[in-house]
Amino acid sequence: MNILVVDDNQFILEMIKQMLRDEEHNIFTENSVSEAIAFLENGGGCDLVITDIMMPEKDGTNLAQYAKTLTPPLPVLAITGGNETAVEDCVHQAEIFADETLLKPLHKNELVETIARLAG
Repeated sequence: MNILVVDDNQFILEMIKQMLRDEEHNIFTENSVSEAIAFLENGGGCDLVITDIMMPEKDGTNLAQYAKTLTPPLPVLAITGGNETAVEDCVHQAEIFADETLLKPLHKNELVETIARLAG
């Protein structure tokens, strides 16, 4: 499966790549929503998008909305973390646009199971 992971935090991108390294996925990473949309517009060929919600410039809901306009629409896994109030707001927004939402810190088993569900 080809997975695009988008987060403005390089540590999170590397952590997700490490978690999925043994799962036989091709992982592509971008640091912003604009870069991710450009990647997809240029034929990125992804089967799933994993995106952080809270990012500078545009947030992950913008990417989730864009992914749903593609043919076929891409499944979106939203990830978020931070202070409790911000997380609640982000989860509510993510639930509107994303297929699933996970809270940071991510756990490998939960991430792998969620990807399998979205792929199925």
